[in-house]
Amino acid sequence: MSVTVFIDGQSAAHFAGYLDALAQLGPVPDESQQSAFIWTRQPQQRATSHCVWLNPPADTAQEDWLQAGGSILSSRRVAAGIEDCLFQGRSSTRVRSRPRAPIDPAILAAFLAHDFPLVDALMLARAYRGGGWPNDLSHYPEPVGGPQSPVRFAQFPRHAGLYAVVPASEWVRRLAEAAVPVLQLRNKCNDAAQRAAEMRRAIDAVARTGALLFINDDWQLAIEHNAYGVHLGQQDIQTADLRAVQQSGLRLGISTHGIYEMLRAHACKPSYIALGAIYVTSTKSMPTAPQGLRRLRHYVHLMSPHYPLVAIGGIDLSRIAGIWATGVDCAAVLRAIVDAPDYRQAAASLLAMTPRVACGSDAA
Repeated sequence: MSVTVFIDGQSAAHFAGYLDALAQLGPVPDESQQSAFIWTRQPQQRATSHCVWLNPPADTAQEDWLQAGGSILSSRRVAAGIEDCLFQGRSSTRVRSRPRAPIDPAILAAFLAHDFPLVDALMLARAYRGGGWPNDLSHYPEPVGGPQSPVRFAQFPRHAGLYAVVPASEWVRRLAEAAVPVLQLRNKCNDAAQRAAEMRRAIDAVARTGALLFINDDWQLAIEHNAYGVHLGQQDIQTADLRAVQQSGLRLGISTHGIYEMLRAHACKPSYIALGAIYVTSTKSMPTAPQGLRRLRHYVHLMSPHYPLVAIGGIDLSRIAGIWATGVDCAAVLRAIVDAPDYRQAAASLLAMTPRVACGSDAA
């Protein structure tokens, strides 16, 4: 089964633009079994989380529609082009595009049929120029009001290989000695002094191994202790002092869970972008459904010309060959090593599946 989309109560399959787009984009995925509804006029049904109303008149009961679970997508012309504002519940997302044309509901429907969240379907529909998947980053809308960096962060090497996310400095030591090239310390202790001590031990553990160590979230401590890099989530980049991180020389990695978040990360010019979760993961609560290899391949085509890319989420030995086949630079693992009966053997097996490791002079 797949996502069935309706436009003003009529199947989107009745619209030529929708069929043309689907023919160019290829078969829709079969992971979902749901319906989506696009309304360009007064809706003839109750709002649900699968309904979006395009440009409703100002005198309509928009608040009732949003409270009932529906979404509203309003567009307005601005000096730089056109600005779309997506309202979902109490939250809103604004993006700006250079073309002044209104959003095409048939093209939006085509990307909803491919089971993208509404915000990502909007980004794709705005970037779409015909001829298949939009892979030119310059065609995509720019997020409005998000964090930005005027200059690129320090370089992270391409094709760095296996990337292990671990909960403690002892694991950093073990895996650095096992020749895992990239490590991330994700220590969730509430005590800042203990986190700082763990960070110091982790930095010392990689000092003579050549492994590259990222610190999760704690950008202030990472600056203070002269870490190699810091990894931040979407909420973290909103509050972190990115200028201070950049001026310290730290590398910056940013988590993303779809195209809109990739464009938010792109505005920050990080050292790498993490794409996930690729598969279901039990290590943390994820805000989105798993991306899967199909979307990961599209993301690589879009973002790889601009950044090293890290795939993360549910990756293990049985799945890592498919991950490498997409062209990503790093495959991040956690449970595949930390929960293994023999972590040395697990690390060695994953490293043996890694096509290339290039942590050399450009990693300094």
